[in-house]
Amino acid sequence: MASETSSDIDPPAAGPAVPPIRRLRRPMTGWVALTAYALVLGAAGAGLMVQYQDRLNHQIDLRQARLRTGGDVITTTARVAAAEIDALGTAAAQAMDRPPVLRLPFLRENDRFEVPPGPGMTGRLTGRLPDDPSTMPALLDEMAAVATIEPFVLGALRQLPESAWIYYMSARRFLLLYPFGAGDAARYSDALMSAELMVRARPDTNPTGRTFWTAPYEDLGGKGRIVSIVRPVIAAGATLPAGFRGVIGIDLTEQALARMLDDMDLPDGTQMLIDEAGHVIALSARDGDLPAVDDTGMPDRIWQAAGGTGDLAARMDAQARGVLKPAGAAALFHTRIAGTPWSLIHIDAMSGLKTTVLTAMWPEALATLLLMMILGAFESHRRMLRRLSHHRTALALRVEELDRARQDLAAARDEAEAANLAKTAFLAHMSHELRTPLNAVIGMAETLKAEVFGPLGPKQMEYAGDIAGAGSHLLELINDLLDLARIEAGEATLDEETVSVDDIVRPVIAIVSARARKAGHVLHLMTPSRPVAVSCDSRKMRQVLINLLTNAVKFTPDGGRISLVVRLMPDRSLTFTVTDNGPGMRPEEIPEALKPFRRVESDPLVRRKEGTGLGLAIVASFIRLHDGTLDIASRPGDGTRVTCHLPARRTVLVDSVSSMSAGDGNRQ
Repeated sequence: MASETSSDIDPPAAGPAVPPIRRLRRPMTGWVALTAYALVLGAAGAGLMVQYQDRLNHQIDLRQARLRTGGDVITTTARVAAAEIDALGTAAAQAMDRPPVLRLPFLRENDRFEVPPGPGMTGRLTGRLPDDPSTMPALLDEMAAVATIEPFVLGALRQLPESAWIYYMSARRFLLLYPFGAGDAARYSDALMSAELMVRARPDTNPTGRTFWTAPYEDLGGKGRIVSIVRPVIAAGATLPAGFRGVIGIDLTEQALARMLDDMDLPDGTQMLIDEAGHVIALSARDGDLPAVDDTGMPDRIWQAAGGTGDLAARMDAQARGVLKPAGAAALFHTRIAGTPWSLIHIDAMSGLKTTVLTAMWPEALATLLLMMILGAFESHRRMLRRLSHHRTALALRVEELDRARQDLAAARDEAEAANLAKTAFLAHMSHELRTPLNAVIGMAETLKAEVFGPLGPKQMEYAGDIAGAGSHLLELINDLLDLARIEAGEATLDEETVSVDDIVRPVIAIVSARARKAGHVLHLMTPSRPVAVSCDSRKMRQVLINLLTNAVKFTPDGGRISLVVRLMPDRSLTFTVTDNGPGMRPEEIPEALKPFRRVESDPLVRRKEGTGLGLAIVASFIRLHDGTLDIASRPGDGTRVTCHLPARRTVLVDSVSSMSAGDGNRQ
């Protein structure tokens, strides 16, 4: 493979000498590229400026169009209110020209009175009794006449959902208010007789009886700032001033008008509705709180805060088409509301308009940037190709070296795998070969200890016990080596069965308890209170617990405490926890303890404990075969806790298992 790579990548051949004319032309090529680059960028920049100005003009026209559309909505509302007020005024005048059909009952309270609601009277009619009792019949006749216009009032309420009140206020000092309003604020007050709407409607102020709009004022009924359209009511066939009876009014709330401003879809700036005197009738909700009712300077303050110069009213008068193309920092848009003394204005900072335009032009800006990058990359690419040609030969040589190294590593890996398989096969073979004679030795020693062939002396009995103990220990080591060989060869399998927890732990405790008693340890056992079985390889699970308990007995100083706790967790998983109060381990020593043939000694220069260091490695492998997990928690001087966790699918809950004993707190 190395030879193929070498033949495929040839070193660059030496080219002919460059003639002098070529050396002179290279700088010219650079100047041509630079000139073309500047021309392209200049054309792109000029195009961007033209497009920017067009889009800025478009944004100005768009804002004016949206402002006019919003103004049309407010104009329509004002025209509907004017039509309804004319219809109500005509109906009231005609009703007063007819004789009353039925006088209204009323409730007297000192010098006040109120007509109780009932059929044909859903509004609230309150007033003051006349000082001259002789005028009482005329008052009752006017009340009865006005009550007949209720159908017209209800129709107007449906046509104008933005209205706060519709009312008739009589010069005879009573008030008919729709819709019905509870509380003293919705009752007749003598202050109404001197209010602006009544003063401007009287014949001495309004000799022609024209309909008019009031300046904004605070509603006495608690509905905030309102503006009213008012029409004087003149009895049919009568003339002013004798025919003046009162006024019909429709109140529009500032909140309703502000909602119309918010619906105009103008992204930035301030929208407000002002009258000829400069009073703010309504302000867009996002633009803050309303000024005081008599504050006429807020429009100028907003205009100047946006960067505008001069008087706002003068600027509005100077505009021919409603838009002032700004030379400064602010733009003004306005439109008149037909049939009213109102103007709808929008003040926007030029920075907001420019930001909107620039944000919308990001594709063009991105295209120009990409063009610049392409032109710059062209020169970089040419230079890069020259550098790459120099590195080509070095890269080919490096590839050849790496290929040889890969082949060497593959050969070394194969040799290591073969050696590992040979080691595993040797261990398995030798373990089988050693177990047969070793079992014979152990059997003969046990026979001698049992004095089958006659009594033994004390020394002979001691030697026979030593032979049996040493043989059993050697057999355990061989079994561990055989288990490890099977695990490393991938031949370890599970002989699964369903067995009760007690059938696993009780034999283990019986095996380990003798050694624990010999060392003076206290051995505790705790199992679940309800019968629990587990699907597992019972031999391997017993081996796991034997290894853990043997380690605890081995490494715990004499007179220690060792426990085996089996718990059924809420998720039906099962844990086996072995705890001791031995010397413990440092956290960094735990991974070492899990490796085969590794031992953790408190004093590395003195090996006090027997064993090969395979116990925890076999435990971890057997738990993994059962799809479980192993957790070791230990600190120097605080002992060690090892938890084997088996998944819930291996747990079998039964109502009664005869082989199980009752549960928590059982100890040996």
